[in-house]
Amino acid sequence: MSTLPILQKNAYLTVLIKENHVYANLAYTDFTAQKTYVLSDITDLSPLKFRMDDTVFSKNFWFEYFDSLEKEFEWDIVDRKWEGVFKIVDFQKEGVGVAGIKVMVDDDQPFFNKIYVSLKDFSKDIALRVVDEKYVRSLMEGLRERLGYDDLLWIDVDLSHFSVFRIREKQTSTGIFSKEKKKELDFSKSKISWGSEIGLIDSIRSSKLQAFLSVESSSDEVMDKWANFVANTPDYVSDTVLTDILRSFVTIQNLSIKESSEGKLNAFGRGKSGVILTGKLAKLLNKRELLLSVIDGFELEGVFDLYMDVENKILTYGKNLIQGSLAEEIMVIKGDILPGAYKVVIPEINISKGKNKILFSGKIMSQDFEERDIYALNPNLEIFNIPSVTNKVVMEGNLKNGAVLSHFTTTDVSFVSTRGGIRYEGLVVDCRIRPIVYGPSAKENNIKLQNWSNGNKE
Repeated sequence: MSTLPILQKNAYLTVLIKENHVYANLAYTDFTAQKTYVLSDITDLSPLKFRMDDTVFSKNFWFEYFDSLEKEFEWDIVDRKWEGVFKIVDFQKEGVGVAGIKVMVDDDQPFFNKIYVSLKDFSKDIALRVVDEKYVRSLMEGLRERLGYDDLLWIDVDLSHFSVFRIREKQTSTGIFSKEKKKELDFSKSKISWGSEIGLIDSIRSSKLQAFLSVESSSDEVMDKWANFVANTPDYVSDTVLTDILRSFVTIQNLSIKESSEGKLNAFGRGKSGVILTGKLAKLLNKRELLLSVIDGFELEGVFDLYMDVENKILTYGKNLIQGSLAEEIMVIKGDILPGAYKVVIPEINISKGKNKILFSGKIMSQDFEERDIYALNPNLEIFNIPSVTNKVVMEGNLKNGAVLSHFTTTDVSFVSTRGGIRYEGLVVDCRIRPIVYGPSAKENNIKLQNWSNGNKE
C-alpha cells in the first residue's frame, strides 16, 4: 500500500523579515517515523540599517544569505545547476531539498518596498507574503479556535514599535428589546511607534520611565548606554544598567498602551485566556524581567497562558498549525511550533490575611519523577519550572489565606502538560499585593525587586 500524502516526508522553509532581522524556520516532518522538528536561525541586519536605502538587497545578497542558511542548517536548498538563477532543490529526503520557500515581510520593516521588490526580482520560486494587521487578525482568529481560548492577546515588543492585538468572544444583545444574545468576535489593536532613533533615544528622559529604574546611576550614564544600544541593537545584553533600562522601557511602553487603549485591554484573564509575546526586546530580557514588564505594564490579573515566541515560529507556521492536514505547504504539530507555555496566576490578595503568608500550595506529579510540593509566599513573584519529560505532567494546587480569583468560582488551579497538547515550561504565581507601586527612587525599586524575587524557584 502506498503512503498516505499526509504521512509522506516533507520539508518547507519559511523566512520572516522583521525589525531588521531575518528569521528562518525550516520545518521537517516524517510522521511514519514519528520524526518532526523545526530548525531555526536568526540573522541580524542591524549593521546594514544605514545602508538599506542603498542597493544592499541585490541578487548577490540573497544568494549569499541562502548559501549561509544551507551551511547553518546542513541542508541542501539551492539548485546550483542554474548559474545566476535561484532555483530550489526539490525535496528528496531529510537534509536534501524543500517543497517550497516562503518569505514573509513585516509591513513595519524599514524600506519594506525595496526588500519586497528585490525578492520579487530575485526568484520566481519564492512565495511572498506581507505580514500586516489583516494577516495577524486572521492568524489570531484561527489560533484562538485551534488552541481553545476565549480571549487571546498578541504582544509584539520591538525597539521601534510596540503593538498589541486582542481577539475575544463577546456576547451582544440583539432584537427589538435586546433579548436575543449573540456571540461574536471582537478584534482590537493598539500601537506605539517611534518615527526616528533620535526620538527613541530622547524617550529615556521621561520622568515616568525614570520611576521604574532600580539601578542607581547618573543620568549621563543611562543616556550613553541607551543611545549606544539604540544605535547598535546587540543580540545579547549582559550589562546590569542596560538590562534595568530595558525592563523599565518595556514596562512604561506597555503601560502607555494600556492607558491610551480606551478600555480595549480591560477584563483580560477572566476566562480561558492566552498571551503570545514576540519581538526583539522579548529575546533580550530574562523571564522574570519580561514577566514583570508585561504584568505590571498591562496591570494584568486572573489566569492566562503565556507563550514567549522569540523565534517567531507561530508567526511563520501558525496558519499551518491551524489548517492541520489541510495545509498546502506542510503539516506541523503543536510541539514544534508552540514554545513552552507558562501558566500565570495573579490572584487578589487580602492584605490582613495574606501578608507574608503562603498564598498558594500545590503538587507537580508525573510517572517520570517523584511528586514535588510547591509553595508561593507573599510578596514574591514565584516561578516554578515544569520538567520536560516523556509522560504527561500534572500540576494541582489551590490558593490560600484569602487569596482569590474574583472572576472564577474556585480557588483551585490545575493543568496538564503533554507533548501532544500544550507543553508547559513553568507556573508563575504572583503573590504581590495590588496595586503595584514603583518608586520613589531607584534604591526603593531595587529593594522591591529583591523582595519580589526572594522565593525564586527558577
